[in-house]
Amino acid sequence: MSKNTLKLKALLIDLNGTLHIGSDPTPSAVQALTRLRQARIPFIFCSNSTKESSSSLLGKLKGMGFEARKEELLTSLGACKMLVEERGYKRPLLLMSPSAQEEFASFSDSAPYDSVILGLHPESLSYEPLNRAFRVLKGEPLSTQDSEDRPKAEPALIAPHAAMYMQDPGSASLPPGLSLGIGPFVRALEESTGAKAKIVGKPTRSFFELALERLKAQGGEEWDVGEVAVVGDDVENDLGEGARELGLKRVLVKTGKYREGVERTTEYPPDHVYDTFANLVDDLVQQ
Repeated sequence: MSKNTLKLKALLIDLNGTLHIGSDPTPSAVQALTRLRQARIPFIFCSNSTKESSSSLLGKLKGMGFEARKEELLTSLGACKMLVEERGYKRPLLLMSPSAQEEFASFSDSAPYDSVILGLHPESLSYEPLNRAFRVLKGEPLSTQDSEDRPKAEPALIAPHAAMYMQDPGSASLPPGLSLGIGPFVRALEESTGAKAKIVGKPTRSFFELALERLKAQGGEEWDVGEVAVVGDDVENDLGEGARELGLKRVLVKTGKYREGVERTTEYPPDHVYDTFANLVDDLVQQ
């Protein structure tokens, strides 16, 4: 008989830094996720990744050995797409990888643009593409023909999240460590254009509300918000504002971008701290 010692009935689980780092699972994470399924504890994968589409991300998880289903995945890029659809935007300027752009395949990719969406893609965050985004937001032309067809409404600046840094698995030129996130680039466009970015991913309240709706759609045992925990490696961008407002339990893991002692320096300490995601599951599900 399984025993839930933490009195939690569902989880909202961060991906990169929590379940995996780059292409490698965190210690025993694959087995831990299997144990959650066996214990019938529902969960939603909540990802702020802006590098790849949902289908690509699912394929990546499966390639690492995780069982992952489409209905269990909520991404900040997916939330961006929902916002664009709700507001009736037709022509977003996408500063993101080709894989991430697949999420927006149903929209036009030509000027005149009515919105700008940022993702974490180095080639899209150099001067020329950022200057194109600046011009769109300021209502300046991108070509000699781009003058009379510009949208009458002020173009919107949309970002999946505003994290200042991320855990980088490393590259040919840099070892593993913290690297710039998209937050500084979002701030730069805000400061230079006067636009206020609409942030739609973690840790916004609206994103977690979407995740809770996904949980309810799974059915099973009823739960209160206080019996649901969000799990992540970033005390601010995974466990921050929206999670606190909704009354979710907040669980920090010491993998990914975690740095020693950060839980003691934040204004809002997490409810629980674990070395790894698997250690959390050990306490959550005891045989």
